Amino acid sequence: MRWAVTFTDPVAAANVGTPLQIPLHPTQLYDAGAEALILIVLLLVERRGRGFPGRTLWLYMLLYAISRFVIEIYRGDERGAILGLSTSQFVSLVIVPISLFMLWRLKSRGAATNQPVAAGR
Repeated sequence: MRWAVTFTDPVAAANVGTPLQIPLHPTQLYDAGAEALILIVLLLVERRGRGFPGRTLWLYMLLYAISRFVIEIYRGDERGAILGLSTSQFVSLVIVPISLFMLWRLKSRGAATNQPVAAGR
């Protein structure tokens, strides 16, 4: 891979366990790119309007969890494991359904409070 990053400083290995002399995906750049894309999506969604309180937060949580899960596949360092997944992937799998539930719940709650009250009630 032409864009690989190879760490050579023993301090990096000593401080955080970075593998040395091994070409790695530049996951820091992937993460920065994913964050930029998430920002664009959030700005477009906000521009459309008709939002509800909490939508931007939970949409960000959902998109970030998905991007983090995918980016973790390309990391070349050991970062712990839970059920065969990295810790970050496991946390992402927990955050995705919570985010989906919260988006659904807040949207339905917002729709219920924005309905006009029938006359005579």
